[in-house]
Amino acid sequence: MKNIISYVLSAIATVYTLWYMHFAPPHKNSGALSKIGLEHPVLFAIWGVLTFCALALSIVIAYKRYLSTKIYIPLLTLSGIGMILTLTNDFDFDKKAEYYLHCAGSLTFSAVTGITIFLLFLLNYKKGRMFKAFTYITAGILITDFVCLLIFKETGLIEALPVFAGYILLAITNLRREKIELTR
Repeated sequence: MKNIISYVLSAIATVYTLWYMHFAPPHKNSGALSKIGLEHPVLFAIWGVLTFCALALSIVIAYKRYLSTKIYIPLLTLSGIGMILTLTNDFDFDKKAEYYLHCAGSLTFSAVTGITIFLLFLLNYKKGRMFKAFTYITAGILITDFVCLLIFKETGLIEALPVFAGYILLAITNLRREKIELTR
C-alpha cells in the first residue's frame, strides 16, 4: 500500500512540477523554481511540500526494504529543515538575511536528499547490477548538476532534473522484484 501511495505521490509531484515550471522559461535563470515562487508563493509551497513528501516516502520505503540502517532518518530530517527554510524565506536579494536562508535551505535540501539517495545505492552496491548502475547514475547526476549550477547559475531545469531522476530511480528500485532462487 505504501508503494502505491509513493508512486501516486511521485506522479502527482512530477505533473505538478512540470505544470509549475510553465510560468517561466525553464532553461533561463528567470525559470528557477524559487524565482517563480516570488510571484506564486502558495504554488511554490505546494511544490516544495509535494516534492519533499514524494522523495522522502520513496526513500523510507527503499531503505526499509533493502537496508537495516536508519541513517535516512537524520538525513531526511536535515533535508526537511532545508525545505522548510526554502519555503519560509523569500528568494529576494533585497532581503539579504531571507535570501541567504532560502539559498542555504535549498542547497541543504538538494544536497542532503541527493546524498541520501546516493548512499542507498552505494550501500546496496554489491547486491546487483541495478544498484551498481544507479550508484554511478546518481553520482553522475549530482556532479553534473553541481557543475551546471556553477556554470549556468540556477535554472528550472538544473533544479528539476535531479528531482525527476530521484522519482524515477526510487520508483524502479521500489518496484523491483527480488530474485527467487528455485531449489529442488
